[in-house]
Amino acid sequence: MIDETQLPPRQYIRILYAKGEAVKFISHHDEFRLWERALRRADLPLLYKQGFNPQPHMQFAAPLGVGITGAREPLDIVLASPLPVEEVTARLRAKLPPGVSLVDVRELPGKPTALQNLIIGADYAIVLYAEPGEIDGAGLQARIDRLLATDEIWRVRERKGKPYAYNLRPLVLDLRYTGYDAATEEHRIFLRVQMRSGATGRPDEVVDALGLDDFPRTLRREYLYFEDVTDDVAVMAAYPVVEQSQVAAPKGMLQQVSRVAPAAETRRRGGRSLGERAADEFD
Repeated sequence: MIDETQLPPRQYIRILYAKGEAVKFISHHDEFRLWERALRRADLPLLYKQGFNPQPHMQFAAPLGVGITGAREPLDIVLASPLPVEEVTARLRAKLPPGVSLVDVRELPGKPTALQNLIIGADYAIVLYAEPGEIDGAGLQARIDRLLATDEIWRVRERKGKPYAYNLRPLVLDLRYTGYDAATEEHRIFLRVQMRSGATGRPDEVVDALGLDDFPRTLRREYLYFEDVTDDVAVMAAYPVVEQSQVAAPKGMLQQVSRVAPAAETRRRGGRSLGERAADEFD
């Protein structure tokens, strides 16, 4: 029998990485495989789960929707034997594919709480590409003002293959136009949404509600807020916590909402858009 007290201690590592344009259209399943492959190629002493098809202990915070990039995406891994963080960083950096880059690698003091159980909010950048004069900044601000002035923005999602309706508006905590950069030909909009179980705002649906879905654009998640980080809690304390019951449509309202705000797949190309195909990954 193995004496576990004689085994090297497990090492918990948190990776912050950027997911760029080159890989923004891969699914979360493919992103998991990308990291699994990179970690193995880096020859790290990964701790594997038990079972017929063992997989390394890897934990993402909240999968990015297809077509959305990320500036600081967290990933927790577990090593069966410790390595210097600098060595982990060097090995990984040498094996990551184009479009994925390391932002930070740190050792955690002990076994962390599951990331997805700690998320409370997120910041996104909505970037619209346009030549000077092609899109009016004042017009963009007017669209934002109209959205913020309303109390209800009914949307339809799917959960486990079944449609349900919800009110997007309370989940939009902050939305503002931050200007136009003529050098890069980019209009920028800042978006902050709540991200809690059963009550999560999606940036692609905000873009659609603004009537901007047909413009060339990029959505980038710039920051995730966690309830175990003091500074994050302080920022999110400025907003009321929205419960699932506050955004769920009343019983029997689904058909009515579907006529007013049909799901995007019924409006574009007769099939699901890239954003809609990623919808369930946010729930």
